Amino acid sequence: MTDNIHPGEGFRSSTPLRVRYAECDLQGIVFNANYLAFADVGLTEYLRALMVHETGSGERDMLHGFIGIFGGDNWVRHADVDFRAPAKADDLLDIAIRIMRFGKTSYTALCHIMRGDELLNAVTLTYVWFDPVTEEVSPVSQKFIDAVTKYELIAPERSVVST
Repeated sequence: MTDNIHPGEGFRSSTPLRVRYAECDLQGIVFNANYLAFADVGLTEYLRALMVHETGSGERDMLHGFIGIFGGDNWVRHADVDFRAPAKADDLLDIAIRIMRFGKTSYTALCHIMRGDELLNAVTLTYVWFDPVTEEVSPVSQKFIDAVTKYELIAPERSVVST
């Protein structure tokens, strides 16, 4: 990434988040595990925005609304966190998310955690799609893939590997 590209470029979904005192260590710096919680907040808001984009209306019941619209749900399979600079108590952050890749039964999202123009943390999350009735891994819903592809500024790649 070059210095003249904003770390939020290419992300359609961004959620503001204020760092709370309880999320920090004794030095007032965000405790490392909380970056995954921040990424989860960002993904939840991404999925909410995707549902609104897909249906044209707001959804108050996020969990059941998502399953009802897309016919499945997801579990985190893998998380990779790249720490670049610390966030501190009372910082106002932007949590930007985009889905980068689809496999057969999984998808990968990239999260940039930023303070203004500064990239503090890059989190890559791989989710496995599952059937909420059987709780068995299943192929990612085509309706979800289509909705994400229409929503994203940068079209997600499609993996040829069966993951």
